[in-house]
Amino acid sequence: MPGLVQIGKQRPGASAFLPTTLAEARERGWDELDIVLVNGDAYVDHPTFGAPLIGRLLASRGFRVGIVSQPRWDEASFAEDFSACGRPRLFYGVTSGNMDSMVNHYTAARRRRSSDAYTPDAAPGRRPDYATAVYARRLKRLHPGVPVVIGGVEASLRRLAHYDYWSDRVRRSILLDCPADILVYGMGEKAVVEIARRLASGEDICGLTDIPGTALRFKDDESFRPLVGERDREELRLPSYEEICADKKTYAEFSRLYHLEHNPDNARILVQKHGGQLVYLNPPATPPLTEDIDAEYELPFTRLPHPMYGEARIPAWEQIRFSVTIMRGCAAGCSFCCITEHQGRDVVSRSEASVLREIESLKEVPGWTGVVSDLGGATANLWHMTCTDEEWHKVCRRASCVYPTVCEKFGTDHGPLIQLLRKARELPGVKRAFVASGIRYDVAFADEEHGDEYIRELVANHVGGHLKIAPEHVSPGVVRVMKKPGKEQFVRFKELFEKYSEEAGKEQYLVPYFISGHPGCEVKDMVELSDYLAENGWRPQQVQDFTPTPMTLATDMYYSGYHPNTGKPVHVPNNPDEKAMQRALLQPHLPEFRALAAKGRREAGAPPPPKRPPPRRGPARVAPSDAFED
Repeated sequence: MPGLVQIGKQRPGASAFLPTTLAEARERGWDELDIVLVNGDAYVDHPTFGAPLIGRLLASRGFRVGIVSQPRWDEASFAEDFSACGRPRLFYGVTSGNMDSMVNHYTAARRRRSSDAYTPDAAPGRRPDYATAVYARRLKRLHPGVPVVIGGVEASLRRLAHYDYWSDRVRRSILLDCPADILVYGMGEKAVVEIARRLASGEDICGLTDIPGTALRFKDDESFRPLVGERDREELRLPSYEEICADKKTYAEFSRLYHLEHNPDNARILVQKHGGQLVYLNPPATPPLTEDIDAEYELPFTRLPHPMYGEARIPAWEQIRFSVTIMRGCAAGCSFCCITEHQGRDVVSRSEASVLREIESLKEVPGWTGVVSDLGGATANLWHMTCTDEEWHKVCRRASCVYPTVCEKFGTDHGPLIQLLRKARELPGVKRAFVASGIRYDVAFADEEHGDEYIRELVANHVGGHLKIAPEHVSPGVVRVMKKPGKEQFVRFKELFEKYSEEAGKEQYLVPYFISGHPGCEVKDMVELSDYLAENGWRPQQVQDFTPTPMTLATDMYYSGYHPNTGKPVHVPNNPDEKAMQRALLQPHLPEFRALAAKGRREAGAPPPPKRPPPRRGPARVAPSDAFED
């Protein structure tokens, strides 16, 4: 889609956006800004982009907010770009953007990516490696007296000591690697608003030690005790940075401990020593109420890139331009996924009325054609699915509400979601309303009353030809490590997908995502997966190779070689030859991988691969050439 498609509507000017320069602020009659957000992504005024969401929220509370996006950080230019909005009265807020900058920059093979979806025209190199820390250091040099608050995905997933795949070492908490005054983890709305409110009331940044969802740095002596004061939560001393660097089994135990502390109702205060300093992690913030998140997503977003980018394409925006977020957070806690670690285990959902109002508002957005690209979020069918027992939730320490089985206390009623989908597609001007986010089919199966009806409704009315689904693997041992449903449930869903597609008279395809190289996966497991793909006629053109991202359970297994929950050794395919064989077994149909895939089969003692069946006739098929992410 070249540039900005406009159909009968004019794109708003810069005044409709938050200020990006001091000159724009002065046009509003502001001589200075209260808060300046420094953002590693291009400025897209859409609620799925973190910095604009926080900026709009702060502005709704009466704060004067500006955004500096993708500033140059080199010695010759950084002062000009970081000063674009002037010196803020209260604080700088810093984020690397919607992704960890290292995941943004590098593939699983540690090769530099040639494009950046969050940048105009997908140009690479518009943010530094470890962007949050680099930005914070530049700001402290420029205005040493202004507090710096870091947040977003990168800060959130690096709040404690962590294994960093790209440097292949355990790194200290990001608070020890940059001069930030306070770190906000999680989605951050409550913490950021509280920080702004208390600084505006005259408090010093050093006194903000009790805000849930924040982390701080102190000297390792008793002088920090008067600062943190009395708390209603127990403190847990984690193994120190030096201890987890020295012993991998200790690292695995450290992982087990911090993964137990995600429930805001009972999480303990975590303290981790780094040499002569301590990282002090307050419990997570309680999730926002439905009325709060409704108000956030209905703030006056233009849903467009800032006019300064002209006709440049921003691929990440194009993908979500006409999507509507209905929920956040994920109760699944898959081992390899950082959604639960950042967004939280408690699902936060918008009301039906708010979602429908946002869909209706899309007609005001340039380029609207009547197609909602996605009604979803972290997991599309977990809308309004939470713990049904408040007393149970207060003491629960399960890392997943759905694994190894769906908890009896977890609400799984898909009835309201079915009604939402029906109402969405019946709105005037809406031609189609797709669901492009992933779903948990095991949760649908757990709903005996409405689960089957939901799948029928989804397949018949909300699939845009292809439905992405993420079984990730079929080997029992591997899915157990991943904390994913087994092969049997995937096969059941696949059969229902085909059945309901045929009933609807539609030719539709499943696009399944599978991972190679995951901890716990051996070559024999990949042979099993390869045979399953061949038997079903799947020929993925790209593969999803496991990428260790900070703070996930799978990454901690990858580094330590132990399963944190059991303390037992786990197979880690970190040898380049084995990783290449596992990857090849997902693509044995490609000439360049045939020999390597054959070698993998021999090493696993497996017979020759089964022949691929002829293409099946009928409306429901499996996608012949899936788009797997690398």
